[in-house]
Order: sequence, then structure tokens, then C-alpha cells
Amino acid sequence: MSNRKLLGMPFWIGLLALTPLVSRATTVPFVESFDSDVSGWEDAVNAPLTFTATGGADGGGYASGQYNLFGYTSPFGGGPIVLRASGADSASGGAFIGDWLADGVGSITAMIRHDAPEDLSFYLRIATAANFPGAVLDSTQTVSANVWTQVTWLVDPSSPLCIAEGGSCVASLANVGNFQIGTSAPAALTDDDVAYTFDVDLVSIVPVPEPGTALLMGLGLAGLALAGRRGDQA
Repeated sequence: MSNRKLLGMPFWIGLLALTPLVSRATTVPFVESFDSDVSGWEDAVNAPLTFTATGGADGGGYASGQYNLFGYTSPFGGGPIVLRASGADSASGGAFIGDWLADGVGSITAMIRHDAPEDLSFYLRIATAANFPGAVLDSTQTVSANVWTQVTWLVDPSSPLCIAEGGSCVASLANVGNFQIGTSAPAALTDDDVAYTFDVDLVSIVPVPEPGTALLMGLGLAGLALAGRRGDQA
């Protein structure tokens, strides 16, 4: 979905100057497990998601939304938003709202499941409280039907997988007021008049690894590579 190109509009340029910076801190780390309800999360048309008490990725509760891709077209070249955690609704207690760069957010992960007959990719869109400007964090992962799959979005403004909408990735990641998950729209599915279901669970804010942890991980990977080379030479 790296071809997603989201365009700003002149109307929003003035709005940018009027949009207040967020003043609250992101909750890091955090896991939205949907244990007892949908925690204020909504679907594509801002209606509450459906709550199911069992069968989630961890065996407990999870939230679901539906979307019919029939005839779907997008001027931006991507797929629709299907799951929303709006700051205005204090979804997940506002845990996702804040300055992700200053608050040390390293990545976002979510367990996702769908029932569409094709593999789908999922992107994360973040935006200001006014919902523009923003940025899309893409993922190279795909999710097969009916299987809980963890999707990871790296929070890195310099990554080619971060695509700015009407501003910069740095500015958007420093002023998150809305949190949305969208999906691809394969041409084959836009011909089917079917409302597909999108399940979500264990949406997590993962902190930037401590320097020592990152070093140990790097040394561990280097050790594995060295062991592999020695094995090849034996």
C-alpha cells in the first residue's frame, strides 16, 4: 500500500493554524484489550463497534466493525478507514492522544482479523483533533481471512512507510488527536456487495526500546548471524 498518496486541501491550511497542540501525554506502554466493552471505539461511519465477550486474540473480548467495499473508489489511492479511536470521544481513555515522539512511542501493534476472501493489508492513520493534517503509517504485512494476525506500525517519521497528509510526519506524530485503522481495497472486493467484518483486539502502544535493550538485541542478532556462518563453514 506504499502507493497511498494523500493530498492536502487549501481549506485545511488555515485550519492547521487554528488547531491547538495536544497537551496530554500518551499512555506508554498501553494495551487496549476490550475486556468489557468497545472502549469508545467506532466504525467507518462513527457508530459504536460491536462487542464480543469471548473469542478474541487472547480468548477474551474484542471489538468489530463492518464495511462494504462495493463500488469503493478513493481519490487518495488507498482503502477506507474501518476502525476509529477518536480523541473527541475519549476512546480508550485517550491513551493514544499526545506527542508520540516526545512520549517515546516506538511502534503500534494490533491483533486484526477479517472475513474477506482475499488477503488484506492494514494501515494506521493519525491526525490532529480536527482530523487534518495527519499521516499514514503503512505496513508491509498482509492478513489472511479468519486468522488473528498481529500487525505492527513503526513510529518513525523518517521511514518511507510514513506518508504525510498536508504537513509532515514529524508534526503529525507530535500532535496525535485521532487514531484510525484502515484497510486495502482489492479490486475484486469492490465488485462484491458484501459487508465484511473487521475484528480488532490488543491494540498496543509499544515504547521505544531502552538503549541497553536495543544493544543487547543487536548483539544477539549479530551472534546468530556469526553462528550461522560458522555452521555453513563446518
